[in-house]
Amino acid sequence: MKLARPVKVAAADSRVRAVCLPSKRLTHNQTEICIATGWGRDAEDGPLAGRLLEARVPVHDNAVCRKKYGHSVHIRSGHLCAGHLDGSSGTCVGDSGGPLQCALGDGRWILAGITSFGSGCAKPGFPDVYTRLSYYLPWIKSKMVRN
Repeated sequence: MKLARPVKVAAADSRVRAVCLPSKRLTHNQTEICIATGWGRDAEDGPLAGRLLEARVPVHDNAVCRKKYGHSVHIRSGHLCAGHLDGSSGTCVGDSGGPLQCALGDGRWILAGITSFGSGCAKPGFPDVYTRLSYYLPWIKSKMVRN
């Protein structure tokens, strides 16, 4: 999506703010806070949410998702593995395409991932899989340069 004009930095108390693109690959021990948001269901058999839902999720090494999804999905470098292994919270049906935002140590928030798929809704033992934005940065930047 290309905006007609630059986004103005909003006041700290604003509900709408710009998020930074990642400058490098996010690793599982690089951040303490990542939040997935979406308008999907809050239970696998429930209705779509009437308000924006959020889940604070830990980032894992992709090996965790390879182990869990290896039989059905080939986890690649362009994937990002994140979510609670105990099933306490995560993304759900209808959240695909939503953001995974992570806070860096310097206070900036980055768009680390885009919700791709999971086991349903926070199934114990199965983290969610996101599209890793840093992997696609060269392509994103090439499109941003073009008019």
